Amino acid sequence: MDINNLMLNNLNCSLILFDENLVLNFLNLPAQELTGYSDRFLNGINLNRFFSGNGYIVEKAENVMKTGEGFIDFEYEYKYNNKKPNRFVILEISKITDGTKFYMLISLKDVTRFKEMEHNIKNEERIEDLSKFIAEISHEIRNPLGGIKASASYLKKKFDEPDLNSFLEIIIKESGRINNLIEDLLALSKKHKIKISPVNINKIINEILIMERVGFAEKNIEAVKDFDPSLPPVYASENALRQVFLNVLKNAACSIKKRKGGAIKIVTKLDYTRNNPKFLKIGFIDNGCGISKKDMKNIFVPFFTTKEKGSGLGLAVSRKIIHEHGGFIDVSSVKNRGTEVSIYIPIEKFKSN
Repeated sequence: MDINNLMLNNLNCSLILFDENLVLNFLNLPAQELTGYSDRFLNGINLNRFFSGNGYIVEKAENVMKTGEGFIDFEYEYKYNNKKPNRFVILEISKITDGTKFYMLISLKDVTRFKEMEHNIKNEERIEDLSKFIAEISHEIRNPLGGIKASASYLKKKFDEPDLNSFLEIIIKESGRINNLIEDLLALSKKHKIKISPVNINKIINEILIMERVGFAEKNIEAVKDFDPSLPPVYASENALRQVFLNVLKNAACSIKKRKGGAIKIVTKLDYTRNNPKFLKIGFIDNGCGISKKDMKNIFVPFFTTKEKGSGLGLAVSRKIIHEHGGFIDVSSVKNRGTEVSIYIPIEKFKSN
């Protein structure tokens, strides 16, 4: 390989070159990884076929070839024809010449991760604004709520009237639900000092599965465990992680209708893709209804929910807890096929807030 190809193949950018007839002439290694085409297609595939499913690129490229005016789009969503998730790219198209012939140069810079970071930052800002609001009103709500619940409980004990007691029971139950919502809001708003200790992840999940086995059986859900028994302990808050895992499992169970073959697979293993720090990965894979692309953008936004009785705070609180442990959560999903939630927790002892 000559020095020019060496440099082109090591750029952090996909470069695709078409000749004046819009037939593929060159693509560097990043372009091959992004598009799925290899250099065996050189001199054999045209612009339309190469960018099948991305008519926008074809339209802009043909216009650049005709007018000679360059084109750039800073947030184009590159679409795959297979099941790979779309990628956000900076698209740049130029007409160039070597002095004798004209060529079409298309550059695709993958900026998906930056778009995700931007989205996460906006969510964090929303949570910060929400935190200030919660701090001001939470106690004002809880005090009268406690009085309502206590009064209803007293009346229920004092009067033995079925009709009255049924209404009092609703008051008590709904008061408890509101109180739980406030607890979630407070958990979302506060910056906690995590009390950490060595925790056995497999043990926590086993205990949760025992608790949930009756509910799983009622929904015909099978829990499949794929645990690495040699996992080292992680330094974490056991109660906080229990809350996260239980929330994710309940979400997975809700996504599975009562049908034969409903399953949730739980995988624990070391993540070897990162060395500093090293992470333990906990994966929850279900074959439920999945999440649409539109909803996927909002799953960590407070109060966003697709459930009839959901608060929309579970995943927001869960992500906050994992962030406080120095970890992160990834979610991937295919509508009508299922969802995978991957939780990464650092193995090394970290300095809590």
